[in-house]
Amino acid sequence: MALPALLKSSGSTLMTTVAVTAVGFVTSVITARILGPEGRGLLSGALMLATLAANISLFGLANAFIYFKGTGRPFRYLLFMVLSLVFVAGFSLAAGFLGLQVTHEQRLHDELWLILGMTGILAVQGYFYGLSQLDPALRFFNLMRFLLVAGNLIALLILLLVFPALDFRKILIGQMVVSTCLIFAGGIWARRNRVWQGADASRPAANWKGVLAYGASHHGTVALGLLLVNFDKIALLNMGTIIEYGFYALAFTTSRLIGAVQEAVSTALYSKFAGKDVDALSHQVRVSFRLTFVPMLSLAAIIAVLSPWLIVWIYGASFAPSILPFAVLLFECVISGASWTLAQRFNAAGRPGLVFIRQCISVIPVFAALPFLPEHNIHVWLSLLMLLGAVLRLAVTLGIYPYVLKEPVPAVFPTRADCRKVLDLLVKRHPAFELGKTVLRGEK
Repeated sequence: MALPALLKSSGSTLMTTVAVTAVGFVTSVITARILGPEGRGLLSGALMLATLAANISLFGLANAFIYFKGTGRPFRYLLFMVLSLVFVAGFSLAAGFLGLQVTHEQRLHDELWLILGMTGILAVQGYFYGLSQLDPALRFFNLMRFLLVAGNLIALLILLLVFPALDFRKILIGQMVVSTCLIFAGGIWARRNRVWQGADASRPAANWKGVLAYGASHHGTVALGLLLVNFDKIALLNMGTIIEYGFYALAFTTSRLIGAVQEAVSTALYSKFAGKDVDALSHQVRVSFRLTFVPMLSLAAIIAVLSPWLIVWIYGASFAPSILPFAVLLFECVISGASWTLAQRFNAAGRPGLVFIRQCISVIPVFAALPFLPEHNIHVWLSLLMLLGAVLRLAVTLGIYPYVLKEPVPAVFPTRADCRKVLDLLVKRHPAFELGKTVLRGEK
């Protein structure tokens, strides 16, 4: 795939991500203003536990489906999809119950069944999210992402009209209803597109062992990634107060806004190249890394400088303790996104085990440092530990290229050719450029 094709594919995902980010940001501001630090901490804690348990339960089953469909090998895909949905829904309930034990916050334990219900729903929804990447254009994938945040905002506004006062429980129920609707949409999409059909009968058939092994290998990487992304919040729920958790959760959520570009590019890379041309994949991963890393790092620095004013203006003075962790987590988000972009070289090429290895190497020093963090301002220290983990993952990922793949380390800065191609693509699509061509040709 040429660079313009990749930019076009990731561009649609990026535009959706921008819309999702904007709508999600509005929802976040409203809930923060309504609930305050404590209520925001309860809502974020419930959603974090449910989301983490749901994602841990996916076991890479949707990714295995996508990879082997990409290879064209025949397999009992329909049966695999049905059994996968039953498994992820059931396993998520057990994972959600165990996850709730990390916190001593009684108000979360009082909502056990509500949180477990949300966990099961998110697990099934997450499976359809993954499966929707079968479409290289990512149309339904992007639609589901937008409908989720738009639906959550609409549900929140309806709740504000119906109830004189809102607590985290009502907001959580509203989001459950939205996610349930998306599950039905995912089922309709899968049936309408017959996603289990279309394999090449001339190719050797895949077997259950190979499919499950790929899923398990991919899941090992994802599970460690989930722990790395959420260990700070899990630790804070256990070691800090729910108010401190509210400060940190807001800082973390808001800092993720800067990761939109890298997220879109990584998703497009995996969707386009899973099970396909490794040489083209390697080239495009390098180009994507060069075009996104340094520019996004520079943007993070600018926003970090402005953060003391931005956080108070947007969320109110009560969230001022979120300023410093927010600034730190901006850099962590960009570095983690760069690392994940490079990791698509291994995931889409059928070698997710390499990503799992780099996760293991980077996670050891981070977890080892956790017990030694001071209790005072723990939400700040946790953000610094997250940044350390991101730097380690990127360093290990870069080291895999020469020592394992026997390939040169990817360049960090974009080349002139890269910039020229992007600029040419943007200029050629501008209406003024098309008008200029028409005038020069003497056309009306």
